[in-house]
Amino acid sequence: MANTDAPSGFTPLRHLTGGVVRPQAYPIANAYATSLFSGDLVTLLSDGTVGIGTNTSNALGVFYGVQYIDRASGDVKFSKVWTASTAIKANTACTAFVYDDPNITYQVQGAGTFANANVGELCNVLLTAGETTFGGSQQEANLASLGTTALPLRILRLVDAPDNAVGADAKLEVVINNHLYGTRASGI
Repeated sequence: MANTDAPSGFTPLRHLTGGVVRPQAYPIANAYATSLFSGDLVTLLSDGTVGIGTNTSNALGVFYGVQYIDRASGDVKFSKVWTASTAIKANTACTAFVYDDPNITYQVQGAGTFANANVGELCNVLLTAGETTFGGSQQEANLASLGTTALPLRILRLVDAPDNAVGADAKLEVVINNHLYGTRASGI
């Protein structure tokens, strides 16, 4: 049976050393102009705030959600999506929650065809926009970019699930290779 093509970004699976997987708080700029979706790869920008990740910058981790005070209502809001250019209440902080531990592994769908020989290799992230109806990430591991040096993801294995098999659109377990808090070695 073929794997389902349903990208959903990065979902935390486990901690490599048995630790607890939990997000940490970081600032996000008021009116930051790019949407962030739960499951998106993010980085620290030069002003110390969270922004969308790239394939060429060190990753901070994976975006979980955001909390802020709504400018119009004054209500505290939590959302799994930061909508581009959201304006928050003046003189208040906006907090992004990020899975930032470099030892967290993630489930992510592969864009392309996965083979067992790809375990240990590195690849880029397919940086697609999120799904606006439910607010989920659509990012994937870009299997067309497989290599051994300077790429953001390391493939650990195929996720063991009944609806997952080697081949196209496989769900993979990965770790962030170019993590801000722990850059790793070259791939196999």
